[in-house]
Amino acid sequence: MSQGLLITLVGMGLVFLALIMLWLLIDVMVRLFTTKHHPTNSETPEITSPSPSLPSEESENLGRRRRAAAAAVAIALGLQSHRITPIKPPSSAPTPWQMADRLNRFTLIDDARVRKLRGAAR
Repeated sequence: MSQGLLITLVGMGLVFLALIMLWLLIDVMVRLFTTKHHPTNSETPEITSPSPSLPSEESENLGRRRRAAAAAVAIALGLQSHRITPIKPPSSAPTPWQMADRLNRFTLIDDARVRKLRGAAR
């Protein structure tokens, strides 16, 4: 019992050791082959507010318009997903491909039954 436990612990330890080694290898390769891009002052984009000079009433109106537009888009998407597409009724006669597939399946089922019967007689 103790020998089996020892083998299990050694095996698990080797697996975790291999995983840690792979992790370190991947980390080293990422550090070697990636270049770090440091933006200079000329490349740094300036962040400005869109319209700081708008009065509070105009900014409220803009917020209402944005909410109304978002609601309109949500309603349009909701109505679009509930469209019912008509489905053609299936034809009464199966195609030749369907008939061949069904015949193949029935043949396989019959072969399995014959094999079971022959095996049961022994």
